[in-house]
Amino acid sequence: MIKVLHYYVKILCFLHTNFQELPDRANLVLESLAGGYVVPTGLALAILIYWFEGPTAADRLANQRVVLRGLVAALAAWGIAALSGLAWRQGLADPELAQAFSDWMCWQGLPSTSMAAAVGFALGATLWRGDWRWGLGISLATGLWAGTQVCCGYHYAMDVVVGTVLGAGLGWLLGLADWLDRPLDALIRLARRLTLA
Repeated sequence: MIKVLHYYVKILCFLHTNFQELPDRANLVLESLAGGYVVPTGLALAILIYWFEGPTAADRLANQRVVLRGLVAALAAWGIAALSGLAWRQGLADPELAQAFSDWMCWQGLPSTSMAAAVGFALGATLWRGDWRWGLGISLATGLWAGTQVCCGYHYAMDVVVGTVLGAGLGWLLGLADWLDRPLDALIRLARRLTLA
């Protein structure tokens, strides 16, 4: 286990060191894309536009169902990613391991599932079922976000892979769940009463 972690730390150290040698403007762009503002704001705006998009009331209702399914999948993916991160920390909380890890060059901390990848790909996979172009756009933006997080040293590459599988799997499964239609329709009716849909 420690050898596998050491291998990923070496990869992350290589990426982080080589990307630090880029010009300052390139690093500024990478840091802004990897942060929690630019891409998440774009994703939120895309979801908001998709919520109101559609020429007919039936199209808007279908889009709103897809958005709510995506939000349910994203919340579930976020929760599972957070719990898996806690499990990693508990499983590797041995003081001897902590001492061994602290000696490694470029040690960024214990691996944990990328919440950005889990949430973004859950939204992307769910929207893909409604309109593949929107799903592809959300997935590409999430891939950019998660990739820059790896390049900036925020996550290990395998964290992003695990988050991607988790998010896309949950998004796809909840996209197939017909039993969600009634509660989602009730939420949409409530949103219409509050003039939010």
